[in-house]
Parts: sequence; structure tokens; C-alpha cells
Amino acid sequence: MRQKLFKNFLFVTIFFCSGLAILVEAQEIINKGETFYVKNGESLELLCHIKDVEQLVNDEAISVAWSLGHDTGLIASDLEVQDESKDYHVSVDKDYYKLLIPSITLSDDKKTFICTSYSDGAPYSITHNVFIGESPAVTFVGKKDKTIAVGQEFVLECHVSGTPLPIVEWTYEGGEIPKGVKIIGNKLVFEEAQLLYSGNYRCTAKNSIGIAFTQSKINVVDQSKTIESPIEMNEHIKIFNKFEQISAEFGKELNLTCKYIAYPEASVSWTFNGKPLYESVNENATKIYAYQEEKYTSSVLNIISFQISNIGQYKCFISNGKGSESKVINVIPIIPSIHVSINCNSLFFETPFKENIEKLHLFWKTRGEVNFSIIEVDKKNFSAFKVYTGGSTGVVKLSDLDIPKNAVFNFEVVLETTKYGEFKSLEEVSGYVFDVENPGKLRSSKEYMDCFSLGSGEPSSGNSNHLFILSSTLVFSALLFTTFGNHMLMK
Repeated sequence: MRQKLFKNFLFVTIFFCSGLAILVEAQEIINKGETFYVKNGESLELLCHIKDVEQLVNDEAISVAWSLGHDTGLIASDLEVQDESKDYHVSVDKDYYKLLIPSITLSDDKKTFICTSYSDGAPYSITHNVFIGESPAVTFVGKKDKTIAVGQEFVLECHVSGTPLPIVEWTYEGGEIPKGVKIIGNKLVFEEAQLLYSGNYRCTAKNSIGIAFTQSKINVVDQSKTIESPIEMNEHIKIFNKFEQISAEFGKELNLTCKYIAYPEASVSWTFNGKPLYESVNENATKIYAYQEEKYTSSVLNIISFQISNIGQYKCFISNGKGSESKVINVIPIIPSIHVSINCNSLFFETPFKENIEKLHLFWKTRGEVNFSIIEVDKKNFSAFKVYTGGSTGVVKLSDLDIPKNAVFNFEVVLETTKYGEFKSLEEVSGYVFDVENPGKLRSSKEYMDCFSLGSGEPSSGNSNHLFILSSTLVFSALLFTTFGNHMLMK
């Protein structure tokens, strides 16, 4: 105790004697945040460079900490690990406050780690971003090995992928590319082929995760010896199936393909609703790549997860200086279906859609009415909700809503989603909403007696059997129905 009081006294003395500058310097973080790419399961050490950090971790007036994101949770404060997962270790080495992750796993594409140094004043912090990386993959666009006529212009293109995006290097027979051949990123441009250009060309892709390469053998010959002509010389480009309409499911992967043959070698470009698309449009959402099948080349626009923003018209343009052709692909969405059933004062819905459902818009009216009334039900007020392999399903308790009781109603449902807008149920359904304690003339009705024991307000055995049958129809899990049944019994 005396030592701690003496230490605090000494700290205050130094503070007043040396001025604010020492305190600021003592807690300032010297290094900057970095971006790391790792493989799942690899270890990773993150550094936070703070002057005199060994003193700070033992000082109650100043603290240093590691956290996961801005609001996700504290990992460690000083040298005490607060996270209970045992996935982290902290240590101090000279002026470095270290966070060690022995085996990093990312369920998402990215994690953010923040180092903070603070006292009574404004805190200092740096942010390290950690991504799951992907080793490079590399292929040639079009035929790998080529026989080219002297004087011909052609392009040797290398398609690469990986995270982070790899750097491309070209070599010829293990050395430099011949003079007269231009390197433009992942392309070699031979403006006028010469015999001395014959040989092996290697395309190498490198990133922080790994390295990959592929090799093409180019044979330049006299015009009379050229034997490769994939199509008739008067038809320089041929595209197959110039118009296509594709229906796509939200959240699913979508590939748009432009299949062609071309002579000489052609370049490909894509547009979306009239605007150009590029290979690096969005590495996490859209990629463009190509592959070869015999004499056919296919340019593929890969949409990793189909969204509302992807609905529209796509065009691929093929050109090689001798001519150009294009293909149009219209992409429309498949609207998810919603099946609805009414039973025992509850509305059950099922949809193959699994994305985040925020609200349910309930349209209701009596059979004699023309217009529907509308009630919004937030997801948090659903009696039950579950996402499963085939979609999602949920329950809304109608007796808790502002709907008249002891009458039969027609219902329609619209589900509101965060990303994809609203979807409507396939058809109207009808069902009773009872005042369980005072059902009036409906007390003796089959619908009421199937659902509730007389006068008790609790589900009857008939209702239990009905729920069991309904579970098969709506693909509810046993756990969900157990939870819902217990909830009703407690009522």
C-alpha cells in the first residue's frame, strides 16, 4: 500500500514538474495501423508501439488496452486478458504492447483490432485490419500455346486472382522480355511479331500469401506456315447466343458468360446498364475472369452474391482490331415466395428466403370488407423466428395485435428485408382470431375447441396434434415448436 501511494505521489510530482508534454509523450502510440492478410489457422502478432509501456501497464493513472472492433468487446486491459475465449495473449516487450493470436479464425471477411492508450485526457488509438487471404491463381486467357505469323499483332493475357490482389511479373526464357514487346499490367502486347519472339513466356503472380505461375509457348513462323485459324479469315469474331435472359435468386452466386472464338486474339470488356465494368470492380462482390475450352474462349462475369443493385442489363464486347461483336444479358430477380397459415390465434409464415427479415406487414379485413387494414410487426415482436437450411420461418401471435376478436378474417403478408425490399405472400388466407377467455358464441365452434380447452384458455390436445401436423407442412424444427408450445402453455 505504501509503495502504491509512493508511486502515485512520484507520478504526480513528475507530472507537475515536467509538464503535460511528458504525459502526452508517455501515452502516445508511435506506430500506425496496418492491414494484414492471413490464412485461417495461422498465428498473428499485432504490435502497439508506446514509449515506456512497461511502466504504463503498472500505472493506475494510465491504461493500455486491446479491443475487437469499436463496440464488439474488450480483449485485454494492460496485461489482463478479459476475453474468455482463450484465443488471445498479451505481453510487453520493451516499448511494444503485443497482442498474440495463436490461431486466427475469421467467420467474416475482416476483423478489426484496436490498441488504445488513455488516461484522464483524450485517448490515442491505432487500428489493425485483418483479412483472410487467398493464394494467387493464374491462367492464360484464351489458348495457352500459340503459333503466330510474322508481322501479326497479338496479346498474351494472364488472368490472376487472390487476396490481396497479386502483383504480376513477366519473364521470357527465365530472363527479360524481348525488346519490342510491351508489358501492360497482366498483358504482353506484341505489336508486330518477329521470329526472335518465339519461346516460353512465364506469368508469375505474387501476394503476401503465396506465389503461382503459368507458362505459354509462343511459336512465331512465316505466314505460309501458319496453321492456326480458329474461324474463317473473313469472320474474325463469332459470339454464341447473342441475347440471354437470366433469372437469379437474391443472395446466391451468379455467373454471366460470354462464349466466343476470335482470330486474331481479342480483348473483352463488360458494361452494366451502359456503364463500363472492370476486373477490379469490387473484389468482394464482382470479378471478371476467362477460361478456354478447346477453340472456344469464355469471359465470365462472376457476381458472388446477387443483390438488388445487380438487376439490369449486362453487355460483353469482343474486339480485336479486325472487328467487334457484343452480347446482351438481361438479369431479373426471382421473387421469394411466402406461404402463410392461420391457426389458434397465431400466424405462421415460411419462405425460402434466408436474408435478414426486419418487419412483417400484416394486411387484414373481415370477409365483408373491401379494403385491408395494415399492422406493422417488428421482428423483435415475432413469437418465434428461425433460419434453417431451406429458408426461414416464423410465428406472429395475432391475439396480441390490435385486431377485433371473435371473428374470421382474410390475411395477406408482406415481409420487409434489409437488402432486398419487400415480398408478398402468394395468396390470401383466412382464419379466426379468438378472445380466448370470452369467445361468446364461438365457444362451441370446432375451431375454438380444436385450439383451447373449454374455459381454460390453454391449448387443447387437439391443438397439440394440429401443431404437430403443421410442423411437417411448414418445415419447423422440433426445437422451435417446443419453444412456441411452452410459450403458449405458460400463457
